[in-house]
Amino acid sequence: MFDGEAVTHLKWNCRWALLAFLGSLAVPTAHAGSVDNPAPLVDFSGLPASAWDQSLDPQGKPHPVLARLVADRDAVRPGESFRLGVQLQQKTNWHTYWKSPGDIGLRTQIQWSLPSGAEASDFEFPVPERFDQEGIISYGYDGQAFFFSEVTLSEATPGTQVELGAEVDWLVCEVACIPGRAELTLPIDNVGPQGASEPNAYSELFDHFEARHPSHPVSIKEFNVEHALSDSAVHPGDEFQLAIVLSPTTDAPLQFSVDAGTWPAFTPIVSDSWMPMDARVDATEGGGLKVLLSGMAYELEELPEGEHVGGLLQLQVGEKRIATEVVVPLPFVALGTETVASQSPLLSAGAGDVPAEGPPSEPLENAESTPSPGSDIGLLKMLGLAFLGGMLLNVMPCVLPVLSLKLYSLVEQSDVSQAERRVAGLAYTAGIVLSFWALAGVLIGLRSSLGLGLGWGFQFQYPPYVLALATVVFVFGLSLFGVFEVPAIGANKANDASQGEGAVGYLLTGAFATLLATPCSAPFLGTGMGLAFSLPAWGILLAFSAAGLGLAAPFLLVAFVPALFRFLPKPGAWMESFKQLLGFTLMATTVWLVDVFMAQTGREGGTGLLAFFVFVGLGAWIFGRWGGLGRTGRQQGSALAVAVVISALAGRAFLVMEPAESAVVGSELSVDLDFTEEIPWQAFSEERVASLAGRTVFIDFTADWCLTCKVNEKQVLNTETVRTAMAELGVVPLMADWTRRDEVISEWLQRFGRAGVPFYLVLPADPEAAPIALPEVITPGSVVDALRAGAGKG
Repeated sequence: MFDGEAVTHLKWNCRWALLAFLGSLAVPTAHAGSVDNPAPLVDFSGLPASAWDQSLDPQGKPHPVLARLVADRDAVRPGESFRLGVQLQQKTNWHTYWKSPGDIGLRTQIQWSLPSGAEASDFEFPVPERFDQEGIISYGYDGQAFFFSEVTLSEATPGTQVELGAEVDWLVCEVACIPGRAELTLPIDNVGPQGASEPNAYSELFDHFEARHPSHPVSIKEFNVEHALSDSAVHPGDEFQLAIVLSPTTDAPLQFSVDAGTWPAFTPIVSDSWMPMDARVDATEGGGLKVLLSGMAYELEELPEGEHVGGLLQLQVGEKRIATEVVVPLPFVALGTETVASQSPLLSAGAGDVPAEGPPSEPLENAESTPSPGSDIGLLKMLGLAFLGGMLLNVMPCVLPVLSLKLYSLVEQSDVSQAERRVAGLAYTAGIVLSFWALAGVLIGLRSSLGLGLGWGFQFQYPPYVLALATVVFVFGLSLFGVFEVPAIGANKANDASQGEGAVGYLLTGAFATLLATPCSAPFLGTGMGLAFSLPAWGILLAFSAAGLGLAAPFLLVAFVPALFRFLPKPGAWMESFKQLLGFTLMATTVWLVDVFMAQTGREGGTGLLAFFVFVGLGAWIFGRWGGLGRTGRQQGSALAVAVVISALAGRAFLVMEPAESAVVGSELSVDLDFTEEIPWQAFSEERVASLAGRTVFIDFTADWCLTCKVNEKQVLNTETVRTAMAELGVVPLMADWTRRDEVISEWLQRFGRAGVPFYLVLPADPEAAPIALPEVITPGSVVDALRAGAGKG
């Protein structure tokens, strides 16, 4: 029922369209049907009665759209063509969508059901209207929408009735968005070859909307159309360009507008295989029009076939307004296949162009249906947020111990030269940035090959990763307690012990800091990475680079500014005690990771991990006792081998890696809740959200591996101030636990531009009010204010 384009908009606009399916998309609507293209509010009330279908919306109320199936003839002859159409009558201020909806929405879908042997042409979309909702641009139909096909019946027995049918799916939006579906039927008489077949009263309806269909470029006499694609074919992930040039065939120049308040001259028609990045619409010398569209092919697992690229053009020649769709094939080829670059002069940006009459030509941010996420302002903002988020990761509980330890190491080596300090700073930075690149590569690879909806910290949803990281942290803690020393590789042991770890050690420490940092989606980082995940591979890589530089910035600054060393404590006997104290911080981190592992694998898994750590500790002691710094290389290798074998055997005996069944918080949803001692969390699901329509709902998107989440839950959410407000306002709290992989929760996070947790959302009692998204850093006051606003009392 849903073709490729519907899948596109469901996939790339899930932030809005899926929310619409819950009836809670609340964006203030400013209808802006073009002055030059008025909405088709034509009075057809005089038409004969026909059965209207009106289903119920998800809340059991009458749906704002009436649907019916009509034909332009009451009786037909075998082999004769007639028009069969679906009419949608929408309530005032509600609108359905065009085949390329824009920033939000889903196109209307029709599946004809015809007698055996009958044939139907593809139905066309009339020229749509433009809607501007707080800067969110979409395209569709206000008031009435009508779609029809040419149908030809096969030979049949004269005098019998033939039943025609259509399955129709649509999305209609005002302040809220509601999906709709109708199964329509219409009987029509087959009068035989000699019977009468005349147009009926509905033919005027068909004629009216047929006049709103775009004209085929070949049938237009006022201009010629030329186009050129930048390459003979595109690979998945490639950028490409399309040039479209319209040259007038008369003395009248082509007039068009790129002003944001009226119809754009060009609107891309987007498919599920590419997205527009930028476009320019310019006048050319001689009174013509030129479109230069930049796009990017998606990194798809399977190569698509029959794809096209292009869009809807609207302009005026003299007194005549013309709308036409110019689309050209977009062939895809496998990576590594050779392509040929086009030498067409049409692709030269600005060559021969002159300013258009009327409003000056502007980039497509004022004219295109899908704003480019790669625009300069959006990209710089995203990189800035990612950098700030990376800097703030330094004060998170999972990173601060490592940073403190390395700064302590620099204090201990206070007699080293400035050049050596700079090398240490650069090595630490390189370790972080390289690790962030590795994470970005993993994310890009998994997203493109498996279609996973991945977010920041996604690796903590997999028990093997948590096990590996917990083991590393535990062993590192033992080394701080003095159970064993890690000998430097490739250098004299005594010299390295006095001179420090060297560049390699700092590089590896930077990588270690990255592993610990990923679950702490601190302020700015979640939003910045959320924006990055909407970009192609190069955008994700840039965002991760910025975040890595932010994480490394404090250490790098200290390494390059000698004056800052005055603020560091002087070396002394206290440092050994401080080193062991830091070991306790790593043990605390180990406890947290064990808790995460236990949440994933159950009590048996947590107990097995603790038993495994006993033997890992035994192996570390053996290595420290017989493989220390004073031992030969052979002795160190033998001790390390024994430690590894002991740990491996213990892992085989005790570790449980299978995820445990999710624990459901309350099998039955309840609204009669007791907030006296703690917040009575109930499990999140889309079905529960839908059933709570009319009540204020607070959703906590959290995970056991997110320390920031746990701090917020204990220090902010579970306070008497917040609990009292929830009780007084009748709030229903739901917990969306992202500890294990959950596609639904991932989609909700992406929908609101978040790459990870924590995330807090208030769904107001008024279903037409906008959801209230809170920042990652919350206070009791900010939560209470959001709850009161959601309950209509703030």
